[in-house]
This record gives sequence, structure tokens and C-alpha cells, in this order.
Amino acid sequence: MENLPDNVPLYELDMVKDLISAILGRASAQMMMGSFRTAKIFFGITALNQLSGFISNRLEKEERRILLITDDFTEKFASQVIDVLNSIDAESKVWSGVKPEGPLHTIEEAAEVCREFKPTVLVAIGGGSVMDSAKAIMIKYENPEANLYRILGLGGLGLRKKVKFLIAIPTTSGTGSEVTAAAMLTDMGRDPPKKLTLNHGELVPDIAILHTDFVKDMPPFLTMATGLDALAHATGAYVSTWGGPITDALNIAAIKEILKYLPRSYKYGAKDLEAREKMQMATVIAGMGFGNSKVGIDHGLGHSLGKVFNMHHGFCVGLFLPYTVAYTAKISDRWKDLCPVFGVESNRIERKALLTALLQAIKDFIHSIDGAVFVKEVKDPIISKENYMDNIDLLVNYAETDAVDLLVPRWTHKETYRKIFEYAWDGRDIDF
Repeated sequence: MENLPDNVPLYELDMVKDLISAILGRASAQMMMGSFRTAKIFFGITALNQLSGFISNRLEKEERRILLITDDFTEKFASQVIDVLNSIDAESKVWSGVKPEGPLHTIEEAAEVCREFKPTVLVAIGGGSVMDSAKAIMIKYENPEANLYRILGLGGLGLRKKVKFLIAIPTTSGTGSEVTAAAMLTDMGRDPPKKLTLNHGELVPDIAILHTDFVKDMPPFLTMATGLDALAHATGAYVSTWGGPITDALNIAAIKEILKYLPRSYKYGAKDLEAREKMQMATVIAGMGFGNSKVGIDHGLGHSLGKVFNMHHGFCVGLFLPYTVAYTAKISDRWKDLCPVFGVESNRIERKALLTALLQAIKDFIHSIDGAVFVKEVKDPIISKENYMDNIDLLVNYAETDAVDLLVPRWTHKETYRKIFEYAWDGRDIDF
């Protein structure tokens, strides 16, 4: 690949798309998945305290240099973690330069901080942007010459030589980055900026710490949007053809927990710590589920809408979830397993009516927590039909060249994406 442009992700290249298509033509999706990857999970009231024991048992005192990675909002949580690290005489430093969506220039800035401080442990405290940035920072610190456009599960990265452990402490409940190999960054060189996907087994955090202190005060919109992200992860992964017995069980369990506890978490916030705790666990379960299978096309569509119109990732993928289920239903009946989970009675109902009932149940749930299921009803930002249609070519291009497109279970192309985006303007049901 020496002659390929350095600033174009592998998944956008026709030769890679053709290769993946050829492989999938000869092997089932389940046969392609050869391992199950996740983090060690510390949860409950002792979760944070377990961190000190984990580090002290594995690193000598002089090796305990911990870089805490945050954004300007989650920096407030750093002192709580430092208090625990002080108990084992660790040297700690905070870098709070993470920006939303992980612009590439911030990764280089943090890598330079690492070269000066020489941390042996990275602790990411934040939402998806912080945890994903920490994964990329680890790559650039360990290997300054690494090309982030080429991190797609191929070959070995050779990590864990300088950074012995990557610790993730999520402050939202939705992305699942704390247990997955994926990281979403932003290529600011595109106009408008475009999502850049990294995915490699060596990026899975070593430890995920789940404690309600870090999520209890999430505002309602963030609770809703990140919760819809988790729902899209589990549902989209389940209806795809990449699932197997382990991931299927995880995704179904995650959906059940989200349907039960997300409305409570959204409505009551810090007053319902049980719901907060359950949503933390549901996010991790969904993360293990989709992280070891594949997300639905709602993510490619949502990435596109979010970047073009500057909208929250979770809100966008939630909007496209019904379209994912309907589109995939043309090639698979796996969606039928979701009917009882969403409370849809399936006895003696013909297929089309049953699918319609399931899609309505999904939409009703999203509406129940003030999410949207078509673009026309989005209130912030308000998008005019003229503006939306003027940008539809760009939306299609970004979706078609998203990493998600590589492994969609049903063949897609420009006109397919265009029709989905057109239907999503006013909420028409997929009929193709």
C-alpha cells in the first residue's frame, strides 16, 4: 500500500471494499469472528478503590506515572481519582485538552505531553470523545510514526511497551468505548469535518471502571442521546448477520435493560441511582455485544448526519435505528426475536404487519424519551427541507465512505443511501 494516499482511511479505498466483499462471499459472518475481546470491569461502590490495588500489584513504585486524560468538563473528576492514586504513591498528571469528537491535532498535542511525562498508565475520564482520544494518544505515544488512517485491525500495533495499562472511566452511559476496540476521531481536513474510525484489538482498555459518581449528574439530553447510542449498538448489532450465540445473548440483555432503565434515568437523573447504575452496565453489555459483532447502518447514517449538521452522535444513530431494522429485515428474520423484547405480540400476525408493529414500538420508545425518528421533527438544530436536500449528496458520500459500510449485512450503494436519507426526512417506512 505504499502508493496509497496517507490521509485516506483504508475503509474508503475501493481495493479494500472489494477484498472484504470477496471474503464475505466465501465465508459466513460468524466464521469471520475469531475472538472475544473486552476489558476487565470494576463496578459498584468499590470500583474506583480497586484501581489502586490493580496498579500497585503490577507496577513498582518508581514505575507508577499516571496521565489522566480529560476534557475541560470532566477534569473536575480527576481529583477523585488522584486521591486514590496518592494512596499508592503514584505520580499523577492531568491533561484536559480533549475536544469533542477527537480532532486529530489534539492527539498529537497529547502525545507530546506523553513524551515529556513518560506515563506508564493512561486513565481516560470522560465520554466517548475522551476514551477514544486516549486510545489514539496511546498509539501516537508508543509509535509516533503510526498513521491513524491505517488503524483497521490489520497486523500488530506493538502497544503496551511504554503504556502498560489503559484505564477507562466513563462519564456517560452509551458509547461502550470502555470495553471495545473502536475509536472515533474527526478528520478536520475534510469540509465539513468527517468521522475517522480506528479499530484494533490492542485498543481495548485493560480496565473499565463503572461508578455512579461519574454519571449521576448527566443532564437529561445527554442521558437520552447516549442511551439511544447504546440501544442502537445492541439492536443494530442483533439484526445484522454478524451475531453469534455470545453476542446475541449480550445484545438482547442490553436492549432489555435499556428499555427498562433509560426512561427512569432520563426522567429522574441523580434521584434514581439504580437506573444510573443499570444504564452503566447496559452500556457495557451492549459494548461487548456490538464490539464483538458489528453495528447497524444507523451508525454510518448517523455519523454522516451528525457531522454535516453538527448534531450529537447518539441522537443521530437513534433517529436512524428504525430504518436499520426495516432495511435489514429484507434479508433476515432476526428482527422477529426483538418483538417480545419490545412488547410486540407475534402470534398469528402476518410478517409485514408484525414488522410494522415492531418498528412502531421502537419509534414509540424513542419518542417516549424525547428522541426523534425523522429529520423533519428535530428541534435542535431545526433543519429546513431545502437545506437537508441541498446536502443530501454530501450525506450520501459520507455514509457510503464510512467504516460501517465495509461490513453491512445487506448490499448498499449510493442510491440506496440516498433513498434512506430521503425517507428519513419525514419518516417514511422503508419499502425497498
